[in-house]
Amino acid sequence: MMTTPKIIIVGTGKVAYRLGKRLKTKGLPISQVFGRNPEHAETLATELNCRWTTNTDNLLPDADWVLLAVSDDAIEQVAAQLADALPLALVTHTSGATPGHVLAPFFRRCGVFYPLQSFTKERQPVWSKIPFCVDASSPEDVLFLKKMAKVVGNLVYKVDDQQRATLHVAAVFANNFTNHCFSIAEKILEEADLPYEMLHPLMEETLAKAITDSPAKMQTGPAVRGDKDTIERHLTLLNQHPEWKKIYALISEDILRNK
Repeated sequence: MMTTPKIIIVGTGKVAYRLGKRLKTKGLPISQVFGRNPEHAETLATELNCRWTTNTDNLLPDADWVLLAVSDDAIEQVAAQLADALPLALVTHTSGATPGHVLAPFFRRCGVFYPLQSFTKERQPVWSKIPFCVDASSPEDVLFLKKMAKVVGNLVYKVDDQQRATLHVAAVFANNFTNHCFSIAEKILEEADLPYEMLHPLMEETLAKAITDSPAKMQTGPAVRGDKDTIERHLTLLNQHPEWKKIYALISEDILRNK
């Protein structure tokens, strides 16, 4: 039987909220929330039924695991702030883009606990489908993080810094860039007084095919057909939006090169 670890969550944003709620639900209660903003820290701590603080002097000195769920550009700064207060704990950040070794100057035990998902407070994650990428400075801590990830979700991978950086780039293409294209499509339809819902079945079909087979094999549209007349007509329609026209042209050229 695994002893329940004493967990501190550092940060009060979407990742902190979702991971904190999930850990609590799975029998791994959060012992403390640490945040810069007292109101946000208290709000999250109330949700998680735990204590909170904005002062490093009040951090639990016997914490076992610290989840550093802060923005990428704040990780090193916050780590330096916490170093003296948490000399014995395993400290892990939750970033996909930041190397785990950035924590090494501050903590003897450090690592990464990265859920590959885009979180919001409005949508409930399907935890069993979320890949968790873990790594740590010792085999014992890797094993601990794997156990924690198995409790929280189902899909667990030991991923080093270089692999995780590559994975994050791929995720930006698959998620952030795709969503931006959805946003452009929505605005184009708004200008034509057409409902965005008309695209929903097509979007669902595109994702379903990309999941069940290689996206390259599933590619459709004027670019993969080499239909230059249609492409030119589309580019003309986008004359009033030169930024979107440039995106359309660049993606079409890349599809043509790789067909």
